[in-house]
Amino acid sequence: MAYVTLELMIETFGEKELIRLTDTERPYTQAIVMPKLMRAINAANSEIDGYMTRYPQPLKVIPPSLQMTGCDLARYHACIGNAVMSEEIEKRYDKGVKNLEKLSKGLTSLGGSPAGESKPLPSSKNSVVLNVGRRDFGGNSW
Repeated sequence: MAYVTLELMIETFGEKELIRLTDTERPYTQAIVMPKLMRAINAANSEIDGYMTRYPQPLKVIPPSLQMTGCDLARYHACIGNAVMSEEIEKRYDKGVKNLEKLSKGLTSLGGSPAGESKPLPSSKNSVVLNVGRRDFGGNSW
């Protein structure tokens, strides 16, 4: 599912930032390197899908918070292995992953979507039930 799109990345970070993240090899083109950015967007969307298994897909409404998390993940993936990686980018990525982990464990829910449109799938509790058997010694059970 597409939580992050090219248009959303440009709207969120601006064209200059995306050029800075993707145009890192000679000859410099002073333009967004689309294959590199699309790989980053696809990686972010795939990563989010891995955490969203509790929810029926596709979501009818993608909450803005999930889109922003996706943009942060895509930004991180766009600069992996480059000198443009900053502490802020890493922190936002780590925060996004922590939020996705909480979402996948049911500790948080998808906010911003209309009621009933993005509820988690029911899951088994995998609980163990123990029954105490008869007492062979003591308790006047014989």
